[in-house]
Amino acid sequence: MQSSVILSRTWTSCPSQLSSIRKNITKACRLMSYSKQETNLIVLAIDEACTNIMRYAYHNCTDGNILVEVSKKDNQAVFRLHDYAKKVSEDCIKIKPSPSLKPGGLGLTLINEVMDSVHFVHTDNCAGNILEMKKDIPKEKL
Repeated sequence: MQSSVILSRTWTSCPSQLSSIRKNITKACRLMSYSKQETNLIVLAIDEACTNIMRYAYHNCTDGNILVEVSKKDNQAVFRLHDYAKKVSEDCIKIKPSPSLKPGGLGLTLINEVMDSVHFVHTDNCAGNILEMKKDIPKEKL
């Protein structure tokens, strides 16, 4: 299982940083040969996850940090978002059934539709939360 790091950078939890995060994720996706459409969806999912960290983990405080790591492991891209806020439950990323499309939870649906897996990495020696999302790289691009 060979793994190669494509991106490892920390941003503050300020919404003005989202543009830079999107640009860097776009570059990383291009390096892994995702199509433009796939890249746009991945960038949208990462943007939504970062926004959720800013809004819910850091409660809109702009002095937190988000470490964004992208690596390629075998036939998958691995996207990790590490915040240093209070630990949250895995339930926070579970999609709750809703009878209609109303505000709240739609971003989680998007993230889960775009990514092949979404979960928290639990470590005892790590502060905060690590959200890990994986996306298969198209076979013709391997």
